[in-house]
Amino acid sequence: MNNCDDEMAYVLDEELLTSMKSTGNTSNKNDEENLDVELKPPVEAYADPLQETALISSNFSWLFKDEDILLNDAQLAELLMLKPGKVRGKRGRPTSSSSSSNVSISWDTETDVQQPRGQDELLLPRQQASGKGPANSVSNAVESWMLLFDDEMMRMLLRQANERIRQRRARNSAERQIDLTEMRSWLGLSYLCGVFRNAQHNGPLEELWTLELGNAIFRATMSLARFEFIAESLHSQAGSSWNDAQHLWQKLLINCRSYYGPSGWLCVDEQPALENGNLALCCDAKTLYMTNALLKRDEQAPGKELMQLICDYKTTGRNLTLGTRYACLRHCEQLLQRNLSSICLLPSTAPDYPKNWTGEALRSGSKRLTRQAGGALLSCGLDSHVNVSQAQLHTGKICERFFELSQRYSCALSQSDCRRNEFLQQLHLMLNVAAVNAWILLRLSPKGDTKMEQRDFQRQLGLFLTQQRLQRRLQRRSATATTLVMRLQICEILGQSSQRLLSEASADALHSNGVGVVSLTRATLPEGVTLVSRYGEKHRRCKPCARNKRETKARSRCQQCQAHRCGNHLISRCYECMGLATAQLPDGNIKDT
Repeated sequence: MNNCDDEMAYVLDEELLTSMKSTGNTSNKNDEENLDVELKPPVEAYADPLQETALISSNFSWLFKDEDILLNDAQLAELLMLKPGKVRGKRGRPTSSSSSSNVSISWDTETDVQQPRGQDELLLPRQQASGKGPANSVSNAVESWMLLFDDEMMRMLLRQANERIRQRRARNSAERQIDLTEMRSWLGLSYLCGVFRNAQHNGPLEELWTLELGNAIFRATMSLARFEFIAESLHSQAGSSWNDAQHLWQKLLINCRSYYGPSGWLCVDEQPALENGNLALCCDAKTLYMTNALLKRDEQAPGKELMQLICDYKTTGRNLTLGTRYACLRHCEQLLQRNLSSICLLPSTAPDYPKNWTGEALRSGSKRLTRQAGGALLSCGLDSHVNVSQAQLHTGKICERFFELSQRYSCALSQSDCRRNEFLQQLHLMLNVAAVNAWILLRLSPKGDTKMEQRDFQRQLGLFLTQQRLQRRLQRRSATATTLVMRLQICEILGQSSQRLLSEASADALHSNGVGVVSLTRATLPEGVTLVSRYGEKHRRCKPCARNKRETKARSRCQQCQAHRCGNHLISRCYECMGLATAQLPDGNIKDT
């Protein structure tokens, strides 16, 4: 690890968390110079409140480019040479070349349409993903992470843990309350547990604290007993864990939506995230960033969930790829009314699947239907120049890929059995989501490293979060609190020089050796001085205490004058320091065996 003296300020800087989100209203003008004018009738430009006024260029590698989902020259030429269509029959009675679905929608074959563009088609989504506000200036892992999991969330978590500790009737010294620095370090170790314990066959959690198989940062930050005690303190009371987690979850969602402007291609799907709940996701198809989500344990209407997930994108002209739960024609039409195009896969058993379909490409206005393995690919409101199958291929599994990334180095690996604790399950999910989104924000930032791997990001984040506590332990002067060996390990972890510690330890050793030490040749008793037993037969009053009117009694006495003295008025030295051999001890003294 590099020297972190300068980077330590990032851990302690709280001003970054007070930055307000900045939104700008810009008009996205699409470049249509290379497309046929007849296929692109004038459409009024719209303002996108999710984009910054001036987008900062970034070298972020998108998962796909717009050119990857557009028709090539041959396909475009074939589209422009479509013949004029046939006139449809009377209302309600389609011609022989038409098909209908169970919801009474008539479909025409692609060659029966007079013009390739539908009246309700939208412009090709041209928005590019970018960070917003302070997210454009982050330069390391902890800066981007603290935008999402901010100080307010940290204090909410801290209050809940300390409240649980106060409710304990009997507490020992190890079960003391937690401060903000220790809570941050606990989160940092949780992230590091996900990095070091992501193998297929993991050993017990205790291995991370061992000398043979563990890592020094775990032993240097806190003991295993303290780590497990903090996790236990986060248990919520029965019936309140879900509500407590929802407060944190909603705050995380606000931050994720505030510091990110999504691209024009989004994906909505559902993933089984919890033991008793699911996670409905809306993710950016070009960056994998989670832009919105619903954490739910009770089933809701799919249409209601969909409207909640896309509430920020109405009238912005973006495209949504719908997962299996939300794939239906009615939802696509609702999105089109909100100026959003959509793509989804319809199974052959779906009510919207056309009857007696021979497999030809069908069209009804701006809705297109093409045959796919096991079903049909439905697009609604999408530009005619888009290759729908390629678009669905690039955007269809985005939510699943995001969830896999969040579980790759999951914080749940920091617990031996986290399924018993509902709140910890949700907290680990929030920490995983925050880490992946912060990783994407850092790579989008002009000051960030676009090639940083997810494992390296999470490792740096864990080290950053533990730095403040390591610095605190390094400054402790008590040898019982932090030994010299541990302080040397902390210097190595923080990348600091250990020469100062070694010099101080050497000076302390010389000082301790030079105080109160008498050589054996000079400590021998003079002639005529004899020693008697240190302890008398009975307890007697200490004479100095008697002068102060105290009734202190003791068996210990001076070996020369035999006057009884208590521990406050008696100076004792061992025989070796007095220069006496065992054979020289007088009768009555206890000899070493």
